[in-house]
Amino acid sequence: MPLSFGEQLRLERKKQGLTTEKLAKSCGVSRSYITLIENGRRSPGKKILPKLAAALEVKTAIVLNWYLEEVSQKIREALDVA
Repeated sequence: MPLSFGEQLRLERKKQGLTTEKLAKSCGVSRSYITLIENGRRSPGKKILPKLAAALEVKTAIVLNWYLEEVSQKIREALDVA
């Protein structure tokens, strides 16, 4: 099973040597919001995706791809259940 958006975010954040606090500050959000995203309890809003990419120094397309992969997975799971 592919990694969730939050898992991808956590891996990249740690790879960059950033704390949740530093990432949150760079994005203009709270540390708890970043934690909720990483733990899969919240989905990122469309305005934060480019901010996350900039803070992680990756292309916005990469972060958007993580998001779209997770959405696609959820749709596939919903269709399998129905």
